[in-house]
Amino acid sequence: MPTYAPIGKASFSSATYNYYGLLSDGDDVVSRPGTIASGTGVVTRGTIVNCDPATGAITIPATVATCNGILADDTDATSATVPANVYLTGKFKADALTWPGALSHALVTDQLRDYGIYIESVVFTDGSISKSVPKAEEEAAAKKIIEQNKAAKEKAAKEAEAKAKGEKEEEPQSTDAPWDHLTSDQKEKEPELAQASVWINEPNPGSGEKASKPAESPAHRGEQHSPKR
Repeated sequence: MPTYAPIGKASFSSATYNYYGLLSDGDDVVSRPGTIASGTGVVTRGTIVNCDPATGAITIPATVATCNGILADDTDATSATVPANVYLTGKFKADALTWPGALSHALVTDQLRDYGIYIESVVFTDGSISKSVPKAEEEAAAKKIIEQNKAAKEKAAKEAEAKAKGEKEEEPQSTDAPWDHLTSDQKEKEPELAQASVWINEPNPGSGEKASKPAESPAHRGEQHSPKR
């Protein structure tokens, strides 16, 4: 009687495993080996690439017509030509891809479909959709959001840097009355230019009341004050 000989045994490990869901299922997946030339740099799993069917050379496509594969593994070809695997067919999640440059996602999706590579849209928990075939205006709107966020981030960084530099400088302990530095025409027509940034009639802390109005310069209130001697 044959003895029990299992093909695989259960094992346990404390190592962290980060699952990166690129494939939407494991059916009809075909891959092939190739190489990425030295100097290409780091190319991540999920990058849409061109794989030369004759030589296996893997490059970043510059046109829609040259998109025909998806890189299977993270690869560093910064200083040497390295081997890499490319998916030639299968179903893939749109949000897990690195799309080539400024090429239209819709056109790239259509091109890959001719090779048996199907890109599927993904719905996020916040309701937004990573679309496999977005409209041109939808792509433009997405890129606009990125540019706005980049501008806001740069602005915040500059403000933080300016604040950090300002904290190192000695702050003035007092100021001259702004009213004294207005022209006669400004005193007559634009006295509000001398208003201080503080508020008068401040409410008691925690009372929930609002301050009454901005403080005004003595001359603006019709009052005259002389410093004590």
